[in-house]
Amino acid sequence: MRMKALRNLLIVLGSIVALSFVTGYDYIWSGMQETYFRGWKNSNIDDMGYRALRTIEAPAQAQPWPERMKPIDALPASDRQWLAEGLTASFLVIHRDTIRYEQYWQGHNASTRTNSFSMAKSITALAVGLAADRGLLDIQAEVGEYLPRFQGAAGRGVTVEHLLQMRSHIPFGENYKNPFAFMAKAYYRDDVRSLVHPFLPATSPGKEWKYQGGNTMLLEEILAKVSPDGMTLSDWVEDGLWQPMGAASDAFWGIDEETGAERCFAQFYATSRDFARFGKLMLDGGAWGDQQLVSRGYIRRMMTPIADLTDDCDARHYGYQIWLGTTTDGLAFSCFEGHRGQFVLSIPALDLVVVRTGYERRAEKRGHLPESAFRCIELGRLVAAF
Repeated sequence: MRMKALRNLLIVLGSIVALSFVTGYDYIWSGMQETYFRGWKNSNIDDMGYRALRTIEAPAQAQPWPERMKPIDALPASDRQWLAEGLTASFLVIHRDTIRYEQYWQGHNASTRTNSFSMAKSITALAVGLAADRGLLDIQAEVGEYLPRFQGAAGRGVTVEHLLQMRSHIPFGENYKNPFAFMAKAYYRDDVRSLVHPFLPATSPGKEWKYQGGNTMLLEEILAKVSPDGMTLSDWVEDGLWQPMGAASDAFWGIDEETGAERCFAQFYATSRDFARFGKLMLDGGAWGDQQLVSRGYIRRMMTPIADLTDDCDARHYGYQIWLGTTTDGLAFSCFEGHRGQFVLSIPALDLVVVRTGYERRAEKRGHLPESAFRCIELGRLVAAF
């Protein structure tokens, strides 16, 4: 009886596995290997070893951050405990272009690369800005000008700017817990271009803000269409940002091996010190030293609340693939924000950049942003004032 039961169980399991491959859900098994089998409910920042990667090379001559480190107790013990208990991996404070505070947990150090998760969306928006500055695409143009399936009534007039601002009205879905949903497929399966292809606006775009990684995937596809000589998204970042910013280490971007497309909504792997360079770039209006890497005009629109650019939508917490907020005392800031609490926070009035990476993000929110982002800013201010 036991042998028969075991045989039947194996038949059932074999049928389930076979069916998953026939129906295109075979990605679930590799996804389970890097999540559930490691004790996580979904992906985490240390998953680079599971990825097919494209290298974004650091320049031959790096530009190290100046350092004038404050002591660890520049932050009260209660705040350091808050960071540690929240499974923080790194916490950096850069004030006036100098690293003033740096601490690591969970076995991480200054050379550890971690997954950006959705901070990659902001990086993708910067790459779009590079292409727009070169006249290769028009932010105000309809998407159908670059992707024929969006031409005419099918595209309902959706523009590149609509995609940048997450108001395309395309119903991709953004459920990270459902292994059968759009984002799980985008994260784990191959041929992501065919995944995105059927989706079109459900209604006339513009009025509703809805955060969905599929918008970012369309931006990558547009960029691939307009790029000269087969330039990839990684090439744009390497040539236009990473090397001019003097990154100290190579970065890596997770790719779909079948199409070669970057999983542009996540899976950008870099050190915390190099992530901080994007914060400085935002502080300086797209400039790095005496080089204007991304035009000030594009950066200004990128960091302008949607409601200030259009009467169609009242969202004030978002720009071009970047989160926007205001401190309790009225200081504007921008935030590259990623799943599990990855932050690159830029507060121009204070000439301050704060980076936090980690394995968990606390659930509390203040408006549309995690409450922990506001607390990280306050900790950065404590360091700057110490």
